[in-house]
Amino acid sequence: MKSEDTKQTDNDEHIAKIYDEIEQEKEQKFVNLLIEIIMSLTLKELYEEGDQISKI
Repeated sequence: MKSEDTKQTDNDEHIAKIYDEIEQEKEQKFVNLLIEIIMSLTLKELYEEGDQISKI
């Protein structure tokens, strides 16, 4: 009976660890997406400013 409890606890800990890793990966992907969006908008703004300056 003790070995079953220990095995269940080990399984629960393993599942919790995997869940935490998945959540961290999701958070990292979200942060990367936000960075990509900010970079894209910043570059677009700089290109537009550059186009306006070159037309002068």
